[in-house]
Amino acid sequence: MHARFEPLPVPHGNQDAYDTAAELREHLGEWALIDNRGNLNRATNLSYRIRTGRHAAFRPAGAFEARARTAEDGSADVYARYIGTPTSSPRKRSA
Repeated sequence: MHARFEPLPVPHGNQDAYDTAAELREHLGEWALIDNRGNLNRATNLSYRIRTGRHAAFRPAGAFEARARTAEDGSADVYARYIGTPTSSPRKRSA
């Protein structure tokens, strides 16, 4: 074993996810089939990550809706849509 010193590589993100999120933003409110997973559990997990912004491409949290549906072949489809950035209500100032 030997040490070779070099800069740490830049982490690679999933560009497909960012491209999909950008497409959804261009079609405000329209549902789109964005992925197919092997089972409903995996599709539901991805849907949750999209809705909550845990998937970085789909931030901020609440800007996207996502749903999982069982496909005819037993796999599961993931549908999503962009609903816009959530607005925050102004805070009341205390006197």
